[in-house]
Amino acid sequence: MTEIYAHRGSSGTEPENTIPAMKKAILSGADGIELDIHVLKSGELIVMHDERVDRTTNGTGFLKDYTLSEVKKLVVAKRFFRKVRVPTLEEVFNLIGTSGVILNIELKTDIFTYDGIEKKVTDLAKKYPEVQVMYSSFNEDTLIRLREIDNKAKLALITHKNLDAVLPLHTKINLEAVHPPIKAEKDPVVSNIPARYWTVNKEEDIEHFFSAKAKGIITDFPERAVAIRKRKYPH
Repeated sequence: MTEIYAHRGSSGTEPENTIPAMKKAILSGADGIELDIHVLKSGELIVMHDERVDRTTNGTGFLKDYTLSEVKKLVVAKRFFRKVRVPTLEEVFNLIGTSGVILNIELKTDIFTYDGIEKKVTDLAKKYPEVQVMYSSFNEDTLIRLREIDNKAKLALITHKNLDAVLPLHTKINLEAVHPPIKAEKDPVVSNIPARYWTVNKEEDIEHFFSAKAKGIITDFPERAVAIRKRKYPH
């Protein structure tokens, strides 16, 4: 059955890449959560999509120039008289715990490579063996380094390329999946590599990929996707 991954958590209903978005995704019944990580100046793995904090917080500048104490002062949103803060990856691991939700960690190394990020994230994952983890990135070198560190890691290439272009990398490091955009050819399998498509939000698109038996979809609205799956595939 087609997997449902919550894109940056339940980002269609909560502030993206925040603990409320992750909690909502878990409660929705999604199979997994996709999130993005960077490395702070002080060395911690931090959850945010952009290299800069400007779009999603009340701050300005590059994440790589912030310490943890500085980034924790930033406000993502105000909800129910509480301020929503930027989470560390370890906070998300603690939240997921034994819930059974798969964690898809996207390493945002397509602009800054963050020397050592691959070892940092795999070392952290080892501390939480109860959490199923997979890694994804646009950066092929990042995935190659991850494979060198962990020969059993589940790796996925995110790509805008012609999908056949991923075959050389697949041959080299054995990709678990490819993650193309929804505008890519709507084929559930690309050259025998399973595909999870992003970002699939419209009901007709969600139904299409379910019918096509795609490996998975990544959506801003996991609750919607779960409801459709239950309706169409009640067993």
